[in-house]
Amino acid sequence: MRKLIVPLFTALLAVGAYIRIPLPPVPITLQTMFAAIMALTLTWKENLLSTLLWIFLGLIGLPIFTSGGGIAALTGPTAGYIWTIPIALTISSLIRGDKTSKALDIILLVFINLVIYAGGTFYLSYSREISFLAALSIGVLPFLIGDVIKMAVAFLVSPKIRTELAKINENE
Repeated sequence: MRKLIVPLFTALLAVGAYIRIPLPPVPITLQTMFAAIMALTLTWKENLLSTLLWIFLGLIGLPIFTSGGGIAALTGPTAGYIWTIPIALTISSLIRGDKTSKALDIILLVFINLVIYAGGTFYLSYSREISFLAALSIGVLPFLIGDVIKMAVAFLVSPKIRTELAKINENE
C-alpha cells in the first residue's frame, strides 16, 4: 500500500493546479497546500520522487501545471515556483525526519513557503525582466493571506494523514 504514496501525491499536486483562481501571471492554486501536506507527512524520498515524477510528467507534456505542460511551463513565469517545490519538500522532510512537533510543523510550513516564494520570485523577476520588488509584488504579496489559510489546513490535516500512514506501515 505504501507503494501508492508517490503516485497518489504526484496526482494531488497535478489536481492542485486545476483548483485555482486565475491571477496573472501567477494563479492561486492548491498545489502549495498539497506540497505542505506532503512535507509534513511523507519521507524525504517519497517527497523527492513525487515531485520529480510531477515535473517529469509535466515535462513530457501532461497539463499538470497551472500553465499546462511541456518545456514552456517549465521555463515560463511560474517555473521558479515549480522547480523549488522539490527542494523545499525534500529539505523540510529531511529536517523533520521522524519527529512530530507542532512547533516544528509551523517552522517547516514557514520554511517551505519562503523557499518556494524565493525561487518563484527570483525566476519571475528574471523571466519577466522586472525588478525583484516588482516580482515580489505580483508573485508573493497577493498570495500571503491565501497561503496562510492553506498552511493552516495543512497543519490541521497532516497529523491525521501521518496517523493513517503509520497504520499502513504497521499493516505491511
